[in-house]
Amino acid sequence: MLEATVAEEEQAGGVDVIVVTAQRREQDLQDVPVAVTALTGEAIQANRIQDVTDLSSIAPNLSVRVGAGGSKLPQYTLRGIYTFGSAIGADKGVSLYVDGVYIQTAAGSVLEFADIERIEVLRGPQGTLFGRNATGGAISITTREPTGELGFRQEVTYGNYDQLRSKTRVDLPRIGPIAVTASYLHSERRGDTDNLGAGTQFDFGPATGGRKGVLTSPETLGNENNEGVFVAADVDFHPDLTVSYKYDYAEADYVPGATGLAYLADPSVLQFGGTPPTLAPFGFYSSATNPMTPISLTRPDAVNNWLTLGGENKSEGHNFTVEWAANDVLTFKNILAHRTAELENNYFQLDGLGGLNLPATLGGFPFTFVVNNSYNKDSQWSNEFQVNVATEWFNITGGLLYFNNDQEAGGSDDLFNVLQGSPIIGQNTDAFLSPFTIPQNTGYQSSFVEVTSKALYAQAEFYLTDTVSAVGGLRFTKDRKIGQESVPGSIPNPSQGRTVPIDYRDDRVTYLLGVNYQPTPEILAYAKYATGFISGGQLATITFAPETAKSWEAGLKADLFDRALRTNLAVFHVDYGSIQAATLGVLTGVASAAQFGQAIVPYADSVAKGFELETTFVPVPALTLSANVGYTDFKFKEDTIFAPLRIGAGVPGVQEFFRPKWVGNVSAQYDVYDVAGGDLMFRADLGYKSRTLLSNDTTPGSGLTSQEDPAYRAAVTGQEQFLLNGRVALKDLPIGAFRGEVALWGKNLLDDDSIVQATGLGFASAVQYQQARTYGIDLSIEF
Repeated sequence: MLEATVAEEEQAGGVDVIVVTAQRREQDLQDVPVAVTALTGEAIQANRIQDVTDLSSIAPNLSVRVGAGGSKLPQYTLRGIYTFGSAIGADKGVSLYVDGVYIQTAAGSVLEFADIERIEVLRGPQGTLFGRNATGGAISITTREPTGELGFRQEVTYGNYDQLRSKTRVDLPRIGPIAVTASYLHSERRGDTDNLGAGTQFDFGPATGGRKGVLTSPETLGNENNEGVFVAADVDFHPDLTVSYKYDYAEADYVPGATGLAYLADPSVLQFGGTPPTLAPFGFYSSATNPMTPISLTRPDAVNNWLTLGGENKSEGHNFTVEWAANDVLTFKNILAHRTAELENNYFQLDGLGGLNLPATLGGFPFTFVVNNSYNKDSQWSNEFQVNVATEWFNITGGLLYFNNDQEAGGSDDLFNVLQGSPIIGQNTDAFLSPFTIPQNTGYQSSFVEVTSKALYAQAEFYLTDTVSAVGGLRFTKDRKIGQESVPGSIPNPSQGRTVPIDYRDDRVTYLLGVNYQPTPEILAYAKYATGFISGGQLATITFAPETAKSWEAGLKADLFDRALRTNLAVFHVDYGSIQAATLGVLTGVASAAQFGQAIVPYADSVAKGFELETTFVPVPALTLSANVGYTDFKFKEDTIFAPLRIGAGVPGVQEFFRPKWVGNVSAQYDVYDVAGGDLMFRADLGYKSRTLLSNDTTPGSGLTSQEDPAYRAAVTGQEQFLLNGRVALKDLPIGAFRGEVALWGKNLLDDDSIVQATGLGFASAVQYQQARTYGIDLSIEF
């Protein structure tokens, strides 16, 4: 499943051979009728790709960013799909796989794995072989295999912002049939933005029965401390039988990155009509005595996030895979896996307005407008049985999947998931010297849901002639989601343990039809029609339908001039139906949903069309030039837009957002051989993303007559972005019996400081900015 091996066989003056299993069997990348980007270990290292958020712009049309606030949930945009699956029981349209295993939860997926070896990005609906929740595409992370030979590698990185990263890897020699490899990772860094609210203390003890104590707001925002362990073993009983086990564990203690402020509504917004937003935040901000977050469209040196208090993220996985080649035609494979993830964040300043106090006459207590905490706990297990039949005339791949996931999500027990428009009694005033006391949400418990999914699939390729083949695939999926959702409550109205049931069932069929034409071994042309869906569910008493995709795609893959030039092109047209989007329960128009903070609605139907071009040119053996570019034209179908959303959007109307039209990357690598006994490498990568609207609403007010505020639009827009990474490395240095490497690297060398995430609150635009420039040195030694 999405596993790939990258055969880095150096071609004299040509492009490397890359072998993938995007169709569940090993094939040369150039023979696969799928738009897929495969990243080798060298590209991963050069671009410092250490978790999924580093993949933005690496593949055409792919953007990845961390969601608003401090929940560390990745948001993906690919071929018009914008998705992150943050709500309980909701899914995402870009699937993540680790060693062939689907990762259900978004929580726990932004983690630094100990030993990533290869990454592949499949673009477009993958609903036949990979099933639900892959309408935009799929991302695969492949970890390392044992070598069976004694080996050792130690890597150390030092960098600015007190970066320290150490990875130790040991390969043991094969003992009998068993080979083992193990890695340990430690990584830490200081955040890039100072916290003007540092040192403020908040007492969670009374609300949590002592489960949590006094927490102190940190000095810097964006701090990280990561640990990771990876172990892999394989057992070689027989040449036709492969048995492997992999274990990974990752843990991150972190402080969310800074939340800034790009806009704050003042009395001038009254000119834009409609129902104006509250002007209370402006009044509080203007009269504040504490240092406040500056209003800025670029990353400031410091913000006031005094209620951003840090969190912890853990992930653990077991993978047991057995593959048996019964003969030259028939192969069986079984993947049994279990994974857990847990994320807890102790409140984060979603509005960027830390430091606000009530007037002294009202007690001087701190006052919050929008502050969140988050809690997610997931446990999943799956078993997938695959069969492959390969003959000279046809190839058939089939499988049976059973998947089960238990998810618990929402705010932490006994706490308010959202503190909105609330004073907090306590410290740092003339009258109160004790820590501020976090209020209790009486009887509140996080929501939970159990997801069970079963699927049966088959895909066949028939070789009609020496140059023409036909592909057909079919998948049947049966979903069940049952659970319980808790009413979140508010300060005047605690939830008091009130709950509503979740009960959802659905069956779906997805399919693929295609034709391939390969006139020479170096050229492949293909065309296909594919369908896919994102599973539906139930939230805030509303049953939401699956999001569907119907895609036409045509592609051309060519290796030319004796493999000196590789060019892959894909063009696509996708119809999306019932796009799922999260909104406030009160905005759904459903009375029973009004008391819930989050609901999923059928946002609109839409059309996405565009192209993706990837090319690699090796003019001389020492120089490799690569480029990719993706273009997506995405439009909502106006007559299908969910009616209540029009009220918020006002006269400008509901607008396309979080979907850049252009995403691309160019890179150049030059190798100088035999320098000081080693090889010298120079590499530069430049990622590009066009200007992107980050909110569907550009009006500060609400109502059908509200007008757009140009300042508000600017505050919810990510500007055109160029991210330059570079690396200079002296590799394969002989050091006695060892080989060493020293490398200088830089990331975001142009120090782009633009907005990358915006939360439009009406009265404000709370934003996150591009992480600041980082640089450092890598040292490694191995044998």
